[in-house]
Amino acid sequence: MSGTIAICRISDDLKKSLRAFRFQKSSTTNVIILKISRETHNLVIEEHLLDCDIDIVKDALPSQQPRYILLSYQLKHSDGRVSYPMCLVFYSPTGCHPEQQMLYAGSRNSLVQECELTKNFEIRDLDDLTEEYLDSKLR
Repeated sequence: MSGTIAICRISDDLKKSLRAFRFQKSSTTNVIILKISRETHNLVIEEHLLDCDIDIVKDALPSQQPRYILLSYQLKHSDGRVSYPMCLVFYSPTGCHPEQQMLYAGSRNSLVQECELTKNFEIRDLDDLTEEYLDSKLR
């Protein structure tokens, strides 16, 4: 079977919000934290963080539940240029409920396709989510 089976549903309104986020004009790091509603199995925005740093993102994440972190990240290059690559970080902490982990893992590819992302990563520990980690993955 294909790796694009959608376990959760992405509403048309959310698709519009994700598209607007992708094409926003911003010169800072911005984040949308997404979760899957247990009741409806719809993907929903849990939090939208503007002009934030990675520590603020980490503080907004639960310690025992998976989340998708959609980042428009301010990347400073060694030659002085600044770019704003977009990526998805799938946060799946060790110790979270296996059913939740499967639900999120099974829905990840459809979210990546919907957002037209080429960069997506998975972390298990919040301590791994650092600017150094993102810089190394996005260069």
